[in-house]
Amino acid sequence: MSEEKVIKHTTKAVRIVTDKRLSFQHKIKEVALEIVIIVFAVSITLAFHNWNDGRHEHKIEVEFLTGIREDLKTTAERLDGIDKEFQPVVDFYNKADRQIKTNKIDGAFFDKNSGQLVNTNYFLADNGRFEGFKSSGYIRLINNSQLLKDLMTLYTVTIPFQEQIDKNLFAQRSADFDRYVGIKGVTDSAGTHISRLISDPSVKYLITRYVSSLNERKQQQAALAKDIRQVIAEIDKELN
Repeated sequence: MSEEKVIKHTTKAVRIVTDKRLSFQHKIKEVALEIVIIVFAVSITLAFHNWNDGRHEHKIEVEFLTGIREDLKTTAERLDGIDKEFQPVVDFYNKADRQIKTNKIDGAFFDKNSGQLVNTNYFLADNGRFEGFKSSGYIRLINNSQLLKDLMTLYTVTIPFQEQIDKNLFAQRSADFDRYVGIKGVTDSAGTHISRLISDPSVKYLITRYVSSLNERKQQQAALAKDIRQVIAEIDKELN
């Protein structure tokens, strides 16, 4: 019922009450009828608005989940790509570490692959859609409490933590390279001749230190991709 009609029926009820020509019983009957009309109409109107708002909010939820699913698929694929792209770096460190531990140094191998000491590949996720949805207050529209919890954990804890690990790890690798290799002047137009320094304990330490760290990063990123795909499966189930 429109506001104008509510006012119309309310005004009519007031006129009935103040009409001295009508008996008390008649006034009660007519006023009660007007009140019933008003209450019924307002209830129907509120129910319709609530239903319409519910449909609108559900549409917002579905659009968000559909979009965030694609974002997560892209992130998981990005992690798969990092795993393949960064494998040569891990392979270099693993092989270099074995040569150092067995004292079977291949100088040409070290010089050829010296660039792997500073090669980087940062993991970054696009969290724009999630942050926009959360900051708008719409995050409450996700009715599945477990899915909401998993999305919140993924975007506010797990992904930022993994991004920071990469940032810290590669920053430290760069600093260590400058400290243990770059400053010692073994780089020229032909490349970095790390074979000249391989007997240096600090250079050996530089290599062996990062073997476990880089292999661990591969495992962590693979685990993150698995977690992301589990959340994608939850979203698929919710949408279907």
